[in-house]
Amino acid sequence: IMADPVKNTCFGTLKSLPWCQGTPVTPGIKKRAYVITTSEIVGYPNLPVDELGRPTSSIYEGKFTLAEGAKFKVYDHLPNKAEFKGESQGEEPSKTFKVTASLVCPGIDEDSAAATATLNSSHVIAIVEDMKGKYRVIGCEMYDGATVTVTRDNGQGATGTAGTTLAFEASDIVDAPFYTGPIETEDGTINETV
Repeated sequence: IMADPVKNTCFGTLKSLPWCQGTPVTPGIKKRAYVITTSEIVGYPNLPVDELGRPTSSIYEGKFTLAEGAKFKVYDHLPNKAEFKGESQGEEPSKTFKVTASLVCPGIDEDSAAATATLNSSHVIAIVEDMKGKYRVIGCEMYDGATVTVTRDNGQGATGTAGTTLAFEASDIVDAPFYTGPIETEDGTINETV
């Protein structure tokens, strides 16, 4: 019997996904997102892949290298109104992930309008922090980051809720990869010692 040459070179990368009953899985993301336009990034971290281009990890290696003077901008939002999810998209053998996030920022003033005017026509990378303190990236170099749709709502009467909603959407080969590198902001660097 002849060996199948494809089976000899196409080993699986499938991994187990165990869960210990009773272990909490805390939903949501924390109140601060970090956003930068892709034009301000001069170098990206990498996802490890095998010789066939299949991801072998969901954790980026390396860091974002920013243009001189560029920093991630801070967007505070209401965590109880935030949605952050990923889903499979496309058809075999070209499936990817669609990563989306919807963040409701409380501002509807001049600063909010100015910030969202730029977001409305830019491609960005956004980083959010989950409830266990792990950072996840929305957008990647391969697909030129994420797009942003902006919605402002001044609310109804005395009981309505006013705010500006930022809806991020990005394609990626991994569902919102994890990032352990530094995040350079105008207020200082997060994960500076990493």
